[in-house]
Amino acid sequence: FNNISHKTMVTLLGKPIIIHTIESIKRSGIIDIIVVTSPNDEIKSMLGDGEKFEVSIKYVIQEKPEGMGDALLLCKDHIESDFFLLHASHLDFDSFAKDLLKAKQKGVKAVLLTRKKRLGQNQGIFKLSGKRIVGIVEKPKKGEEPSNMQVVGIYFFNKDFLSTLRKTPKGHYSLEKAISNFAKVNRLEVVQTKKDTVSLKYPWDLLNVKDYLFKHIKRRISPNTHIAKSAEIIGRVVIEDGARVMEGARVREPCFIGKNVIIGNNSLLRNGVDVEDNCVIGGYMEMKNTIFMRNSTTHSGFIGDSIIGANCKIAAQFCTGNLRLDRTIIKSVIRDEELETGRKYLGAMVGENTNIGIKVSTMPGVVIGCNSTIGPSTVVMKNVSDNTRYYTKFAEIVSKNEK
Repeated sequence: FNNISHKTMVTLLGKPIIIHTIESIKRSGIIDIIVVTSPNDEIKSMLGDGEKFEVSIKYVIQEKPEGMGDALLLCKDHIESDFFLLHASHLDFDSFAKDLLKAKQKGVKAVLLTRKKRLGQNQGIFKLSGKRIVGIVEKPKKGEEPSNMQVVGIYFFNKDFLSTLRKTPKGHYSLEKAISNFAKVNRLEVVQTKKDTVSLKYPWDLLNVKDYLFKHIKRRISPNTHIAKSAEIIGRVVIEDGARVMEGARVREPCFIGKNVIIGNNSLLRNGVDVEDNCVIGGYMEMKNTIFMRNSTTHSGFIGDSIIGANCKIAAQFCTGNLRLDRTIIKSVIRDEELETGRKYLGAMVGENTNIGIKVSTMPGVVIGCNSTIGPSTVVMKNVSDNTRYYTKFAEIVSKNEK
């Protein structure tokens, strides 16, 4: 949804996801961090040496995206003892770190976090004997899963694991294969959690990440805002500098309104809306459970359970269908594969720099690519690729009235 170097550079509640993750690691009591980045990655220039986050950050360059196993091996010269490994999107790390540390008792060489498999997720599945890990099966076929416990993506390893990883053939799933090999001669265990865990594999996962962050916000309204007397700000709402909430608008918790945002007359924001910096929400717009990224603008209509990328312009009476008529789980097509999203409510996912004309509507789970144009009065029934003009064709009929 953004022309960025990594998906964790997407901004939620005013900060890129990776900064939320760094802050979570700091809360767990860990201050020594290694970040694996691509060449010329903007992450390094943004995070620096970590001093502003009160941590120490070292960087390792991965020339090509060849999987998490390859990334870990590149860090071997910086690893001196037991270590955590996690995806950069795990801004929930501090919720689980203590449990993994506690479980790594004498004789246990690794502890991995797990939870019951959720609909719409396709992570690796553990093969278990009690709490002991026997192996990992990546993307098993339906009905052939060795258990219902999925890999979350937070690992705690003994340094000895690196030796096994070095001997494992290089490949996208070398980490999972190395874990299975390591488990043949060492004791590896899982810690099962019933808490919510975040994943950032598919576009709609951003809504879950947003919801996790919203659980921890407290009401904060900058004194440098303009809020009309007739506007209502209800509950845990954050409003940043320069924002304007116009007459008759209603903002319900939880909600984040970024810097210099304008919330138009008689609009309604409810059920978890994140509006990033410099956006305009037009008058009479209802927005529900939506991420509205920086510099985007919209007029009247309804946007529900949706993700709107940066720098989009949306005309009046835009409406996202967010619920199937038969009320079943919504499916979405990603890279030509139809996937169950696990969500009964899901609207549109719109890429950055897209322009949408008046009276456009979208079907549930539709993806509209970046730099696209949707013509007026169009019903978007299927995905629209990047850099595409998508219109409904109209026939003009002109006739004289009979006398």
